Amino acid sequence: MLSRLTLLLALLAFGIVAYAQDTTAVPVSAPVAAIKDLRNGTLIIRLPSNQRKMTALQDALENDDNTNRRAKWLEKELAATREETRTFNNNMYRAFRESYDFSDIRFTYDYFTPELKAGNFQGHLLNADLEPDASITLAQKPAFILSFGRTNKDYSDGVEAMVILGEQLKSPPPPFPYYQRLNDFQKFWGSIFPREDQDEFDALRLVGKLNEKLYKYFYRNAGPTD
Repeated sequence: MLSRLTLLLALLAFGIVAYAQDTTAVPVSAPVAAIKDLRNGTLIIRLPSNQRKMTALQDALENDDNTNRRAKWLEKELAATREETRTFNNNMYRAFRESYDFSDIRFTYDYFTPELKAGNFQGHLLNADLEPDASITLAQKPAFILSFGRTNKDYSDGVEAMVILGEQLKSPPPPFPYYQRLNDFQKFWGSIFPREDQDEFDALRLVGKLNEKLYKYFYRNAGPTD
């Protein structure tokens, strides 16, 4: 009986030590430092271009072997992709301009990622027409990037979201609020009973939710600095 109790206590002690080692793998100060850096820095919104998809459709359309029926489908698909991309990006541009004020913001396209990762921002930031503009600079550093994709499976269940990326395009560790789901219940409900401006409404609402999360975490953990 004593040996079993001794073994149980040993296992429990080992578990506590292992847990302590795991929690110290990421310094407690890391998420707090990240939220302070973002507050004083710039969030670059990396808009999706769907460049690969549209290039593939265009290449297929120019193939001489296409039948008339397939060519019409390709033309329709290409036009729809262009319009969906334009609408999504315009909605997100407006949403961040109107519903986000936690930090300075800039905009770019996803195909400029290598340049941004290398710290080359000149000519790779967008103006109000969503066109690259060499006159736009990065006023506040450090820079974070917001990407549209899936969350890190190490920290969540891999959902479609707006994801904030820091140095080396890695998300700050929890409890930093590094993402906002794109498909929440309210959006699902809106897909069943849509408003006339449903997509625009969702963009404003979701960006507002991200903005609120960042402020809440900042004031709870970092305190006002301005």
